[in-house]
Amino acid sequence: MSGTWSALLEEALRAGPAGSGPVPSSAAGGPTVERLAVREGEVVARVRGGFEVSLIRPVFSEDEWERACAALASQPVFRARLLAGELPPAVARVFSVLGLDLVPRGWADLVATCSCDDWRGRCAHLAAAVAELGREADRDPFALAAWCGRARRDLVARVAAVARDPESAGPDGGPDGGPDGSGDGNSDGDRNGDTSGTCAFDADTVAGFWSAPPLPSPFSAPSGVGARVRAAAPGALADEIPAFTHARI
Repeated sequence: MSGTWSALLEEALRAGPAGSGPVPSSAAGGPTVERLAVREGEVVARVRGGFEVSLIRPVFSEDEWERACAALASQPVFRARLLAGELPPAVARVFSVLGLDLVPRGWADLVATCSCDDWRGRCAHLAAAVAELGREADRDPFALAAWCGRARRDLVARVAAVARDPESAGPDGGPDGGPDGSGDGNSDGDRNGDTSGTCAFDADTVAGFWSAPPLPSPFSAPSGVGARVRAAAPGALADEIPAFTHARI
């Protein structure tokens, strides 16, 4: 595994047009990123020339974060590094074993957009944003955790709580209480009024964009309803009503 977060990002996200190889970043004569911000589910950047770049990715669910925190807390080396305010690139392996990716595996995992008019492939502005994100991750690796939906303070606090009381993670990896394991309702799910361990669906947020709303209950027609509707309907309408006898799911 590569020794830095920036190397992992560069390896996973080579931003050249299809078949052309990597596009140079600002350090190699490419566009310069003037501003970069990392927030839950999205990285936004402004590239010199007035170009706006967005990198959107799915965020981890509460249950996925809970499993990740439990796994990190169970490993003495990673636990010590994390509680010391460090997030070494080797941590990516822990997430990978759980089927999670702090670093996207490729462009297929992202919704990447740029305001430029280069439609031939992934443009140099996207490459510059990825390179800048790599430099930011080397300075503060917790930016990648924030991109996946967990702020540094919350991640460290939860790992510390699980390390003190492994049972607080619950038998299925979900929290039994707040970050300190005391059941005081201070977990992210409790703050949102959701004690099920999953994020409430909100289409106006990035997390909601990547989440499916709850499915409606399956339709089940009462026995004989088709015949009753046909009997009560006018003749012309009755001809158009199917004589359904059971629900089709």
